[in-house]
Amino acid sequence: MHKRRKFTLFKGAVFILCSLVFLVLTHNQCSPDKKQTSEEKRSELIQPAKWWEKLPRPVYANLEKVETSQEWFEVYRLTQDTYAIYEPFQFEEAISYLALGKKRAVVIDTGTGIGDLKQVINELTALPVSIVNTHTHWDHIGSNHQFKEIACFNDKDCIRKLQEGADTQRLLPSVTGDSIWKPLPEGFDSSTWKIPPVEPTSLLENGDLVDLGERTLEVIHTPGHSPGSVCLLDKKNKILFTGDTFFPGPLYAYPEDVNIEDYMASLQKLKDRMDEYDYLCSGHNDPWIKSEVIARVKKAFEEILEGKGEYKQDNGIRRYFFDGFDILIRADMIKN
Repeated sequence: MHKRRKFTLFKGAVFILCSLVFLVLTHNQCSPDKKQTSEEKRSELIQPAKWWEKLPRPVYANLEKVETSQEWFEVYRLTQDTYAIYEPFQFEEAISYLALGKKRAVVIDTGTGIGDLKQVINELTALPVSIVNTHTHWDHIGSNHQFKEIACFNDKDCIRKLQEGADTQRLLPSVTGDSIWKPLPEGFDSSTWKIPPVEPTSLLENGDLVDLGERTLEVIHTPGHSPGSVCLLDKKNKILFTGDTFFPGPLYAYPEDVNIEDYMASLQKLKDRMDEYDYLCSGHNDPWIKSEVIARVKKAFEEILEGKGEYKQDNGIRRYFFDGFDILIRADMIKN
């Protein structure tokens, strides 16, 4: 009996210890206050500490701000019928765009999904609205599920990402730690936040025209940043919506779905058509950039691949510095 009692006490102690470990692990996985782990935490080259101290970006002082009921977004009118919908309180600084025609409107990318984008759109237009995704990384598709008509490029990777959405474990680091610097919207629960999967209702091909009624957007396939990346050319207003093919910040050329050869070819394609647009509406940071930068980005990539340029390196990733943008690329991608 004595040995059995000792054994029973031992089993009980083990059970209690295991239960405590389980609770700690569960809390760390699910708590909205969870800090990023060493694997999740981005390099300082990618996400600098206190990145928000550079805000507001100077360009916004020169744009017309439009008030809406949704405090998570800042909305700016770029032309009479073009709005930038900016998310400055989260590290990605995602920008969606609303382009109005006479008969219908499109939202170009839908941001992180943190705020109520549909409500913003409803306050800006009564036209029928559909979504055109420049690509399907999580920070561009977050609010797709709020809309009925969703288009992306006809590419299996692009379609798959829409169909998968993104789960809480994938998204949580984007709303904890230094990734966020303002309160999240009322009612937003980061511990259960997901981007729901959706099915595209239409697939785009290179050269397709999105007719809005007296305003047309041409689809230009620009793979490189991702296989299904596109830009949208508005010839009437001489605007190019670039998604992540270009934005004034550290261009991501290091992830696994980047193809440098495709990226270079896409930049050349855009360079060859620079007489058709004066301004770029990019997917992050600044919504209104002069088009001349495209030629400089192409040259910058060429210099890097030739082994030129100043950079800082951390864990195999290099950040090269240029005027108005940077380039993040893996050291093993540079042959010279």
